[in-house]
Amino acid sequence: MSGDDLSHKVDQVLAEPPRRVTRLVSEGGRTWWLKRVEHLSLRLRLQKGDPSRAFEAERNGLKTLAQKGIPVPEIAMEGADYFLLPDAGPTLQILVEEAADDPGTRAAFAAAGRALGLLHWAGLSHGRPAPRDICWDGTTARFIDLERFSAAHRSGFWQALDIVIFIQSCYGRWPDDPRFLDAALEAYRVNAPEDALARAGRLAFWLGWLKPMARLVTRFKPRSREFRAIPLTLARLAGFRRGD
Repeated sequence: MSGDDLSHKVDQVLAEPPRRVTRLVSEGGRTWWLKRVEHLSLRLRLQKGDPSRAFEAERNGLKTLAQKGIPVPEIAMEGADYFLLPDAGPTLQILVEEAADDPGTRAAFAAAGRALGLLHWAGLSHGRPAPRDICWDGTTARFIDLERFSAAHRSGFWQALDIVIFIQSCYGRWPDDPRFLDAALEAYRVNAPEDALARAGRLAFWLGWLKPMARLVTRFKPRSREFRAIPLTLARLAGFRRGD
């Protein structure tokens, strides 16, 4: 797709009623994603927060990480209320759903762990590094959906919280199959700041009160993936405090 053709397709979408994400496909088959400020009702704004702030947080996150050499899709085009990204491949979550036994899937998780380690070495945090927010193109794992990014969240606490979120997200999806989480954590351990996992373990100690609450909630909501994953997450993190 030439630059003029791409601009024309973007202009067509911008003339339509706003959607948060629109998929564009070039004549050659390349996929692009146009992201815009989400329009929410008052009720949803109260639930989800200010969509304009989330949009700008993501744009700032993409630019900041790119400047630091952290793998993210490169913004190809942008305006006041939109930006265009090239497709970065399927998410880690989709890879497991479609090819759990493919060695390439574990390689993707290892690449994601390495990328998160490099992100933390750069003194930054992601905000929500869940498997659905990391893409794999067969070579590189790239971070997407950076709505919770903040350049001010530079301390070890925020980086430890990244680890907690990633582990909890993996156990929420695959509680009985730790292969993917294991691959990511091993690569993270090698590439992250030396005490990063120990910090996550210490944070888990202070989050220990969540365990009895999770057990109580799952009595009434036994299918809740998020709460069922909490005991597994805390147990895994406790090993980091011990130096496992």
